[in-house]
Amino acid sequence: MTRKSPDLPGCLQGYFDERQSFAAISSRRGADWYENVVEMVHGTPALRIIDGMTLRDSLVEVSHEGALDLARLISAGSLLYGPSESLRTVDTERDNCLLETLAAAGKNARFFTNHGHAEDGDQANFLVSSFHVNSLADTTIDVCLVGVSDENVLVLWRFEDD
Repeated sequence: MTRKSPDLPGCLQGYFDERQSFAAISSRRGADWYENVVEMVHGTPALRIIDGMTLRDSLVEVSHEGALDLARLISAGSLLYGPSESLRTVDTERDNCLLETLAAAGKNARFFTNHGHAEDGDQANFLVSSFHVNSLADTTIDVCLVGVSDENVLVLWRFEDD
């Protein structure tokens, strides 16, 4: 039996600027989800240089709460000028949509990022104005969030040039 390919929630429309971000979900194919990510992003010019080895060496696991903050940053923050104050305030519509997006990754999904504050573990603050990243894309700066379950792979990525 073939699984139906998952879809991103319809509420995401308008949250991701295609000129500076990427959002996609796919059924997981095989044990090497890093290669699934590479296949998913290669059609995006800024992400064509991404390869599985680089991902393996660069991504750090984050909590579900950290993943939500990263989804906020990727969907509406500026990497070059820092997250806007609005990301630190409650926006029920946005946050519910982003939670639905994270849930689409699948049951018991684990989340990974190249954001440098992930090294701080549970104390990580992804919405600070000054941060470091392990830049992976062919741009000045980028931040990704990858959600992985036995069923799906979710990729959210923001990339900016100065």
